[in-house]
Amino acid sequence: MPALNFELVDENVMTQTAIEALLRQKIGLDAITIGSNTIARAVNRRMTDCGLTDINIYLAKLQASPQELEELIETVVIPETWFFRDREPFVFLSRYVQSEWLPKNAGKTLRVLSLPCSTGEEPYSIAIALQEAGLNPINFWIDAADISKVAIKKALRGVYGKNSFRDKNLDFRDRYFTSTGDLYQLNESVRRKVNFIQGNILDRYFLVSQHPYDVIFCRNVLIYFDEAGRQQTIQLLNRLLKKQGILFLGHSESGQKLPSQFDSVRHSLAFAYRKTESLEGEKVEVKKNPNKGIFSAFARESKIAENNDNFRSYKSSTTNKKSAIPNPQSLSCDETPQLLPTPSLPSPVSNTQSATADLATARRLADRGQLQEAAKLCETYLSQNRTNADAYVLLGQVYQAKGDRLQAEQCFQKATYLKPNHYEGLIHLALLKEERGDIAGATIIRQRIQRMEK
Repeated sequence: MPALNFELVDENVMTQTAIEALLRQKIGLDAITIGSNTIARAVNRRMTDCGLTDINIYLAKLQASPQELEELIETVVIPETWFFRDREPFVFLSRYVQSEWLPKNAGKTLRVLSLPCSTGEEPYSIAIALQEAGLNPINFWIDAADISKVAIKKALRGVYGKNSFRDKNLDFRDRYFTSTGDLYQLNESVRRKVNFIQGNILDRYFLVSQHPYDVIFCRNVLIYFDEAGRQQTIQLLNRLLKKQGILFLGHSESGQKLPSQFDSVRHSLAFAYRKTESLEGEKVEVKKNPNKGIFSAFARESKIAENNDNFRSYKSSTTNKKSAIPNPQSLSCDETPQLLPTPSLPSPVSNTQSATADLATARRLADRGQLQEAAKLCETYLSQNRTNADAYVLLGQVYQAKGDRLQAEQCFQKATYLKPNHYEGLIHLALLKEERGDIAGATIIRQRIQRMEK
């Protein structure tokens, strides 16, 4: 009987792996970036909704029903965003339009793409920023695309709760929204400037008939793709962007390889790139001005981590293969961005003592060399606390000690996505990039660290 139980467990694991592979094939999702437990919970939720108890039967349903696959994707991909999330990209966009685009293109239409657009906060923020910059509404147009039909439906309604307004400056809300109790209805004048499109970035025919854009926002999505998905998306962005056009990526993607014609823009925390003349097909690291900030830090004014040692001294103490696992610095990451959160998150203030104990136990296990147990404990904790950057750093260091550099780097990327100024996460990410020869990417991160220390 025990053997049969083990066989059943092994079969379920294989089926779970097959479902993850299906998601990778359809939407490029790398299961490592959000964790198998997150996908497993989404699968269990869909199985319950379908009245199924056998995961193998559910896999067969997924393979036979495009509708059910879409439902699973909707359950996994639940974006979280807000208006003017991280200000600097919008600041740079306004300056670019005022000082460069408008003087050269009087009477023409500025074409902008927001991808993925989630529930509409980003493309609507772009529309408001362009109007505030003095661009006549008849002279700009915004396309916004996302894989989620549910997100698109909400975006079209243009009704938002308080959670969509986390920026410190909310003057724009009084000018462009009508309050109805706890909800805010976006004015029709802004809503009609955005054209929403439902589609899959990895579909070979995605936006194939669209003319190139002057500006593209594609922030913090590449980190969730496997390598093939990232390269396919980069090729798509290259095709869709005009020469001299501006591309905005996320801060966690600042070390991403781009075609050689993309040069970084001199605006801190905007993480913007200009497409210039270059030989097609050649791919190099972006090496010019690493002050490509993007909006992670507007700076959410989170203080630098307690450890304020300089990069060189920290590097000398962490280059050992079995580097020490640091104590977690904070157990809550309020107002942190989250692209693919779990369907339901626990209250950030609940079970704090238990959470502290879990991470402390994981650290002690790692210090004793019990890496497998430490990794499992971290993963279990993260399955219920998806926004804790310190836990991702801890898990990344465990993977690093195990020699799994790829998973370690992905954990550090997720930590710095959730908490852009996470000192230890940035340090380890820079070291890993340097170790694998990505000197340009490491240099960019080092300079971010240096700016934090000033």
